[in-house]
Amino acid sequence: MCAAAKRGHAQAFPRVWTVTVAVNLACGSLAAPSETPADAFVGSGACRSCHPDEYALWTQSDHYRSMRIATDATVLGDFSGAAVTFHDVETRFQESDTGPFHVDTIGGSGERDRFPVRYTFGHRPLQQYLVDAGHGRLQAFGIAWDARPADQGGQRWFHLQPDEDIEPDHPFHWTGHALNWASQCAACHSTNVVTKAGADGATATYSEINVACEACHGAGGGHVRFIREGSPDTQPHAGFPNGPTQRVAWRFLPDEQIAVPDRRGTARETDMCGGCHALRTALTDKPMGHGFHDAYRLELARDGLYFVDGQIREETFVLGSFLQSRMHARGVTCGDCHDPHSGAPLAQGNAVCARCHQPGAYDVAAHHRHRPGEPGSACVDCHMPARTYMGVDDRRDHAFTIPRPALSAELGVPNACTGCHAERSNAWAGERLAAWGVPEQDHWARVHDRLLRRDPGSVAALVALVGGDAPVMVKATLLAESAALPAHTVRTLLARALDDPHPLVRHGAVAGTRGQPPAERWSLLRTRLDDPAASVRFEMGLALSEVASALPRAAQTGVASLFAEHRRFLGASADLAATQNALARFEDSLARPEAAGRAYRRALDIEPGFVPALVDYADFLRRAGDESQTASLLKRALVVAPDSAVANAAFGLHLVRRGRHAEALTPLERAATVADTTAYFVYTYGVAQYSLGQHDAALETLRAGLGRWPWDPDLLRALIAYTDPGSFEAQTYRRRLAEIIAP
Repeated sequence: MCAAAKRGHAQAFPRVWTVTVAVNLACGSLAAPSETPADAFVGSGACRSCHPDEYALWTQSDHYRSMRIATDATVLGDFSGAAVTFHDVETRFQESDTGPFHVDTIGGSGERDRFPVRYTFGHRPLQQYLVDAGHGRLQAFGIAWDARPADQGGQRWFHLQPDEDIEPDHPFHWTGHALNWASQCAACHSTNVVTKAGADGATATYSEINVACEACHGAGGGHVRFIREGSPDTQPHAGFPNGPTQRVAWRFLPDEQIAVPDRRGTARETDMCGGCHALRTALTDKPMGHGFHDAYRLELARDGLYFVDGQIREETFVLGSFLQSRMHARGVTCGDCHDPHSGAPLAQGNAVCARCHQPGAYDVAAHHRHRPGEPGSACVDCHMPARTYMGVDDRRDHAFTIPRPALSAELGVPNACTGCHAERSNAWAGERLAAWGVPEQDHWARVHDRLLRRDPGSVAALVALVGGDAPVMVKATLLAESAALPAHTVRTLLARALDDPHPLVRHGAVAGTRGQPPAERWSLLRTRLDDPAASVRFEMGLALSEVASALPRAAQTGVASLFAEHRRFLGASADLAATQNALARFEDSLARPEAAGRAYRRALDIEPGFVPALVDYADFLRRAGDESQTASLLKRALVVAPDSAVANAAFGLHLVRRGRHAEALTPLERAATVADTTAYFVYTYGVAQYSLGQHDAALETLRAGLGRWPWDPDLLRALIAYTDPGSFEAQTYRRRLAEIIAP
């Protein structure tokens, strides 16, 4: 019996956490074939006898340690009574002979209590703990254990949100929806997870506590049946939804420095890994056996999530950056660098890169220009720079980029050179690279930046990139951003991209049609409603719902099934506040106010402080003629996110509608000056200033906005209206506006 069971853990487990199937036996001792359904999960123990080497690797992996019962053997943190204080709250970590590990802290009610620790969550470089918050809910505790050695700064408790003022009603409080295990974590940390929404939050069941064999290969019941019933020539891995992929062999041709594959690979391995190693929205609650783009909608490399050049910025995981790489374009998959069972690189240091890159050409000072063995000599130092998440977790960018100091100086993106040489300038780094014979080449980030500024002159460069050999993630992102350009200038480009063989490119093209007027949008999409990829159909549901009321009568039948499917897609993650908010906006666009209202209220039931739902619901009520709740909803949003541009702008406009014009200037100014502002918020603030007689200040605001968004039509129209019609300045604005208006 495990140590946890001796403490009484097993008896204390609520039913929603119990293992639903636990047949950890060798294949030969399993039930008769007729009693083993093909979709039955048999447990990793059943794999041990036939696959001992893979099983041994797995037990050493991060997947094996992704989630485990909290015992003396699995808990790394100091539970000897250690006390820490964060956000003016003291928390104690304790263990006793008569009960489980527990934390003594402030709960969701604001009262102090002792909360049992049920599971460990990960193990390096940090370990979190899943705490029993009551009502069948497991929550990821917000204070984590730094598992690194003490000489690296580890062996300490630290808060994952040290800069937030976190109280029990804050979204990042450990009892909140954002840290609910069933909704936010379980699908990628356990095997065969089934999530259920409930009045007290989501709960879930699983077949195995961690990421086990069947998490990647699928239920083993069919394999068991094949082995028991099959003939001697039965394939060793028959019956699994996802058997092992046939490896591509990479070989060096004579006089070539980079290896080439012996055949064209498939996306199957990337699909398997990408489901958890990606920032994505689930489109089904049963992703096993589906291609990635049929099971998930990937977030594109939009500014905010990524830097404008595609480098990782927020916690986007791996797939989004890997799909930007030349490696992916040439057929490299996860298993070419990582062992699929241990997750570890297939070789140490530069040797993993030398599998495809001749070390005599690349693993030498003549290439990396650093002393061997010192920082800068490792391939990953320059081509996979790391960014730190969750306080101590360094994760490497998988786009395999080349440092571009000139791009950093121009667009503010990071580069590996000054990332290490922080005391040096981008100009210095550029000079060093030039001296080494590394030319400064053009980059898609410049086109991306021009698109974000709505530059109509970027169309030619955009067409060239999308029509060339740019990576699929780059094409998809730029196509989506093309919605900001004059509609007539990109219509032909979008039509071609909608026929692209890669679903991600089609996804981006559909998103790009959201800049088209209703008739043209329908013309582009009407023959593509049955696209084979679910992610593309999901995007079509969004694009066409926005113009549903303007579609021709003959279109209504065709889009009805698309919209019904869109609701089913959203149902796969219905326990998330973000999904309910998306559903509400979708129903609102289809003129279904009762359904929209229910979804907004459900979003706020799930997460009362969810800012997008607070702002959107307030606007929904305003348009319905009921502004009685608007102020309270928007004030709640500002308490949670005082620097939110959209919340400040919405509250400012609410004050304007109430006739409190002077008072409205404060939130409108904040909306126009915070980090996530937009051209529209700057325009709104400028107009408000002008309306209150602050003419010079308004012109200054609008001109500054135009400096950032030179082709924004709202800013241009306001400046045309507020400047002398005969002045050179006004004429310049009129000419520029004419460039972006369809003939």
